[in-house]
Amino acid sequence: METINISNEEINRLIYTSALKLDAEDFKGFLRQCGESFRYTIKAYSPELGKEMTWLDHGRKGMQDLFGMLPQHVRMKGRFKRHVSVYSVDRQEDGRAKAHSSFLLIHTDPEGNSKLFAAGQYFDVIDVSGDAPRLVERVVQLETRELGPGMHIPV
Repeated sequence: METINISNEEINRLIYTSALKLDAEDFKGFLRQCGESFRYTIKAYSPELGKEMTWLDHGRKGMQDLFGMLPQHVRMKGRFKRHVSVYSVDRQEDGRAKAHSSFLLIHTDPEGNSKLFAAGQYFDVIDVSGDAPRLVERVVQLETRELGPGMHIPV
């Protein structure tokens, strides 16, 4: 499949911008960066159970619904900031790219105290066949398994 010349820099920018959109709680802006078939999954490995756990698995409509319901949830006070490092981008022959990144999610409470909240990795599939890269899948592999109550915004 012939692809338009979307550079790795543009793919990296998409990944970084997706984090900025979530930091700003610009959920519509985040979804504008995603393809129509977008899927978002959060997983964590449980050594106690000896297997992978799936904590969230939504398509685009499920994510829209989740974002729409956020104002009705009791949430942690403060702000979140994602620090993302892109490790690799591998082009596929089907007009897609696979990207592997790590992230740190930092929470700052209303008093200005910041603490590491979660750590993990993003495994993204990106459509590079159009005029701009679009996320079509994000699998979040959490290292952190104790998030506590009130965290409803996807990592």
